[in-house]
Amino acid sequence: MRAAGQSAEARPGGARDWVIAHRMYGLLLRGPGMASPAAVVGHLTAVQAQDHPNARWSVAQRLAGPPGATSVDAAFADGGFLRTHVLRPTWHYVAATDLRWLMSLSGPRVDAACARQYRALELDARTLGRSNELIEQSVASGPRTRRELTEMLDAKGLSTDGLRSTCILMHAELTGVVCSGPMRAKQHTYAAFGQRTQTGPVLDGDEALGELAWRYFSTRGPATVRDFSWWSGLNARDAGLGVEVARPRLVTREIEGRTYWFAERAQPRTTNPRVDLVQCYDEMIISYGQSRDLLPTPYMKSPLLSRVDGFYHVLLLDGRALGHWRATSGRSDVDIRTGKVLDDGESAALEAAVDRYRQFTS
Repeated sequence: MRAAGQSAEARPGGARDWVIAHRMYGLLLRGPGMASPAAVVGHLTAVQAQDHPNARWSVAQRLAGPPGATSVDAAFADGGFLRTHVLRPTWHYVAATDLRWLMSLSGPRVDAACARQYRALELDARTLGRSNELIEQSVASGPRTRRELTEMLDAKGLSTDGLRSTCILMHAELTGVVCSGPMRAKQHTYAAFGQRTQTGPVLDGDEALGELAWRYFSTRGPATVRDFSWWSGLNARDAGLGVEVARPRLVTREIEGRTYWFAERAQPRTTNPRVDLVQCYDEMIISYGQSRDLLPTPYMKSPLLSRVDGFYHVLLLDGRALGHWRATSGRSDVDIRTGKVLDDGESAALEAAVDRYRQFTS
């Protein structure tokens, strides 16, 4: 099936630009934005968040109103969205209403993928079962910091030396014992899973795979099945099954030998340039494996993780790589490196993007 408005996109470069523009609306970098931080996270389903300070900006910049950090921090403290290991073995923000079904789907898969690491650290099933029991008892009376939990486990005779503490706590997350609690000053806390999650969809098996595929392609599409497999952490078989379940709600388009899946949406035509300061793990970048190669430009060949002098965040011009940026030492302003000289319209768009980041940090 062909999507509306495709006839003007015959040339390869135009088709690639169309893909990027479509993604920008689904990923909320264009359009009106969402009313609340929890709504942003719920729309995106999972937001990669191992770098919590900068991941907060990814949520804030997708708000309809001023992108202040205060509203994001308040929503996180209140449990409107949570931070835990899910999908792939890294932290993500997830809506409190989505965590149960997402963890049921991906938790056992990620935990199984960690089995070799567990064995290397002498964390057998009995030891992990005991650690889960002790952690569950500890957080029952309130959130605990990582240090508090590791000190408790050590006191009970369960060593947390080296990477053991990381694996023990991640196993507790993946098995639904804990998830994030509110911040305590600058320290993260772990809270009881059942006390922080909320009632949401009851999904399992093929239905859960199909829902995850729909959520992915309706927000991050056009994208390939291999992109979905990368983002979701699913193997090729399960990713393909999810797409088959979601197929009635999706359309496809062939571009340069690849099949792109997406949900049709109306997109207002715009001619004004758009510049975005996105953190290096932003969903506009990290959601794609196979088709991440659409991001580079003739003047910026490698947009990702260029850590020279700390410039590893990415500057996008209409969704494609323009350069890199970094927060200054006071974090209230930014340094910019662009891959080309900007015209007046692009310079104005850049200044508007920098102003939004200043609103976030002020």
